[in-house]
Amino acid sequence: MMAHLRLAAALTLALSIFGSHADAGVVLDYSDTTFFDGSSTVRVKAKAALEAAVADINAVIDFNLGAITNDVVTGTSGSTTATIDFRYGYRNPTTNATVEVPNTTMPANEFRIFVGMRPLSGSTLGQGGPGSVGAGFGASGFFNPGEAQAAVTAAAAASEHRRGDGPVMATLSGTVFGSPNDSAYSIEFGPTIGNLWFDDDVDNLGGSDGDAALDSFWHFDHTTAVDAGKNDFYSVALHETLHALGVGGSETWDSLVTNGTDWTGAEAIAEIGSGIGLIDAGGAHITDGTMSFRLSDGMAQEVVMDPSIFTGTRKSLTTLDAAFLRDLNYTTQITAVPEPSSLLAMTLAGAGTGLLRRRKPSHRKTRC
Repeated sequence: MMAHLRLAAALTLALSIFGSHADAGVVLDYSDTTFFDGSSTVRVKAKAALEAAVADINAVIDFNLGAITNDVVTGTSGSTTATIDFRYGYRNPTTNATVEVPNTTMPANEFRIFVGMRPLSGSTLGQGGPGSVGAGFGASGFFNPGEAQAAVTAAAAASEHRRGDGPVMATLSGTVFGSPNDSAYSIEFGPTIGNLWFDDDVDNLGGSDGDAALDSFWHFDHTTAVDAGKNDFYSVALHETLHALGVGGSETWDSLVTNGTDWTGAEAIAEIGSGIGLIDAGGAHITDGTMSFRLSDGMAQEVVMDPSIFTGTRKSLTTLDAAFLRDLNYTTQITAVPEPSSLLAMTLAGAGTGLLRRRKPSHRKTRC
């Protein structure tokens, strides 16, 4: 194991990941929560840790997302005009109610996440994922099959909602306007909005707990080492933000998982040496206990995107987490990676020792 640690220590990155981005990247929306508006030490530190995690993600991903200006698009063929009205939704991070976002537009390179706190059952620390998408259709003019199909196709082609980089979050497809004049459509949606929330029912009694109870359970200060027995807020924020960006919860992710647990993405395979068994049985995470190298200092660490984390520990982004982002069509600023065979050997060695497998009864898992 020491040989692998020496290799990790010798790893050099082409650039620092803790620079700044001129573009917006992930933007946090606090409109559905009052927790992060609080002036108590607990709440100030929680917000700072969350925003530090998002800043570190924004420093790794070069967001190249096109602007969305066309909440409603039209297409015309002959005397027929088809209209598509795009609709987005998310789950309120405080109440879990479904919220529809009216007239959704988005500046270039922005991905908006609605964030909050709410009671979560069992051992779940946080949840995150992309929002929902939909569309309404209309038509006007003289309606015939050929013109209607051409008009729908033209309207779909005018959509800016794929946005360019990043995964396909979802594809809406089907037919509209009814038989015998059915008109087929297929529209891809890229990263646009997401939701993220953290557990504030730390005693699992069914209600939101006060600051004192939260402070005894969560480690909110991302600038200090994690206290023994506490759960690191920064680490969970990293994990759930990446879920919102499509890791484990997008159409592109699903297309790269085969046989339930095998990964076919070229970037991750190049990083670790094999995609066989690289995905957790649940399908939305990297296999528990998978090792990689921290982007911050090149040292060995479990990946951010496996399904759980030990209490009293912190994770930061790794080269393998970044490789998965590239497989999802994001552009990252990471250009130096270890030799695949060495990283695979370290992963297998770590899993075999049992020291890196997180099975303690006090361990709380974070999952989407």
